[in-house]
Amino acid sequence: MVTSELGACEWFVLDLQRSGLIDRGQLDQVVGEYIRRNPRAEPAALAEHLVAQNILTPFQAERILQGKTQGLVLGPYVLTESLGSGSMGQVYKAQSKTDNLWYAIKVLPRRSMWNVRLARRQVRAFTQFTHPAVVPFVDVGTAGGFHYLAWPLAEGDSLEVRVQREGKLSPAQSAQVAFEVAQGLTAAHQNGVFHGLIKPSNILIGRDGQAHILDFGIGSLLVENESQESLVDTMSTSNTLMSGLDCASPESIMEPTNRTPAGDQYSLGCTLYYCLTGRYPFPDGTAVEKMTAHQLKEPEPVRKIVHAIPEGLAAIVEKLMQKAPDNRFTSADEVADALFPYSTGSVPRNMIPHVAPAAPTRAQAKAAAVHSPAPSRFGGATPMQPPTRPAAAPTPPPRQTAPAMEAPPPPPPPPRPAPAIPTRGSIQASVPAPPAPPPVAKAPAPPPPQAPARPPLSAKAKPVKVTARATRAAAPVSSSDLKTPGWVPEEKASNLPVVLIICVFLAVVALTFLLGKSFFAAG
Repeated sequence: MVTSELGACEWFVLDLQRSGLIDRGQLDQVVGEYIRRNPRAEPAALAEHLVAQNILTPFQAERILQGKTQGLVLGPYVLTESLGSGSMGQVYKAQSKTDNLWYAIKVLPRRSMWNVRLARRQVRAFTQFTHPAVVPFVDVGTAGGFHYLAWPLAEGDSLEVRVQREGKLSPAQSAQVAFEVAQGLTAAHQNGVFHGLIKPSNILIGRDGQAHILDFGIGSLLVENESQESLVDTMSTSNTLMSGLDCASPESIMEPTNRTPAGDQYSLGCTLYYCLTGRYPFPDGTAVEKMTAHQLKEPEPVRKIVHAIPEGLAAIVEKLMQKAPDNRFTSADEVADALFPYSTGSVPRNMIPHVAPAAPTRAQAKAAAVHSPAPSRFGGATPMQPPTRPAAAPTPPPRQTAPAMEAPPPPPPPPRPAPAIPTRGSIQASVPAPPAPPPVAKAPAPPPPQAPARPPLSAKAKPVKVTARATRAAAPVSSSDLKTPGWVPEEKASNLPVVLIICVFLAVVALTFLLGKSFFAAG
C-alpha cells in the first residue's frame, strides 16, 4: 500500500506495522478497504473501526494512538489488556501465539541475560508437579528492553479485595481458604519450591471458590543467585518487600534472601489472621515499627477481636505466627491436617476423601478410605475370608452375603444318588453324642421278648477276650431282626465256621461217591 494514500492515518498505520500486532497482508487489506470508503478518515476513527472488527482490543488501540508501540508483543505473547500494576511492575492479560491460551504477563525492567537463564531453573521446577491451588510459573524471557514473567491466567478476586468489599470471613470460610493454600504449599515444598511472598493480594478466589496462589517464583527471584545479581532490580525489590511487610516473617525481615518453607507458614498465619479479623496482625505504624513488631511483639489474640472464633483455630494462628521457625508446624501438610476440621468441607472430591459429618481429623478421613473385601468369583463374599476392618469408623461395613457353601444344591438326576445326602460318618462328625441310626429307618416295633441269657462260664473255663461283639451279647433281639433273612443270634455266630466246613466236606464226599458210581456203571 502506498503511504501517500493513507492521508492523516499514515503515522498510525506505520506504528501499527512496527508493533507486530497484525499480519502485514491482513493489515493492508483491512486498512485499504476502509481508506477507500473514508479517504479523509482520522487515526482515531480508523482505530475505532479496527476495534469494532475485533482486530485490535481497546487497550491496543489506545497504546498505538499514544505512540507506545514497544512491548505489545513479548516473545510469543500478545498483550491484550492491562490487569493492573504490582510492586514489581505492570501485569497484562496476553494470548500465546503458540497454544492460543491466556496468560498473565508481568513486565520488569531489563537486566542481565545471565540472570534470565538462571531464573529458568524455577520454571523447570514447576514442570514436576501440578496442584489446583498453585498457579505455576511457566515462562521467563526477554523482549526489547523488558524481562517478562508468565503464569496461566486465573480469573477471580483477590482475597484482599474480597475482604475489603465484604468484610471479614467466617471462621469456616477462613479455615477453608487457609486449608487450600496449605495444600498447595505442601505440593510446592515437597518439590523444593517455596513462595516467599504469601499475602492476601497474592491469593485469588476463583469463580468456583477455589483458592489460587499467585506470583509463584517471585520470591525465588528476589533471592540472590550465584553471581550475586538478582533478576529483579533494586527498586522493584524494595517495593516488593514493602508491599509484603504486613505478612513478612521475622527471618525474612532480618535477611530478605532468607525465604524458606517455614517463612511461608508465618505468612500464611498472617493471612489467616487477616481473614478472621479483617485486619493485619500489626496494622498501624511505620514500616520500621511493623518490622520491629514482627520480630518482637505478639499480635492481639484473634478471639479477643472476634469471640466466635473456635479456640482450636485461634491456636493454629498462634502457632503459625511463632517468632522462631522451629516452634511452628513441622510442614505445610501438618498445617492442612490441623485446619481440616474447621474448614467448610467444600473442597473438590479429587483432593479430599469422603468423611463423615462428625468432623473427624484429616488423618482419620484418609484412613477411612479402605477397600472392601474382594468378591468371590462365584458371587457373594469370599468364603472363609471375613471383611477387613477399617481403621476408622466413618463408613459402614460392606454388606455381607450368605456363603455359597450353605446354599442347598440343586436336586440331582433320579438315577444318581443325591450328593447332598450326608453319610453316616459325616453325621457322626457333625452331631456329637447321639447313637448311630440303623442303615434303614423303619417304624418302631413293640419291645421284643428277652433273649435267653448265656450260661455262665465255669470256673475252669478259659477266659474269653472281651470284644465289641461280646459287649452286645446282652442287647435285646428285636422282631425286625427275627424277620431278617440270614440272621443268627450272637451266641451261635461263633460255631458258624465249623458247621460250614463240615457241610463242605460232606458235599465233597457225596459228589465223589456219585462220580465213582457213574464211572463203574459206564464201564
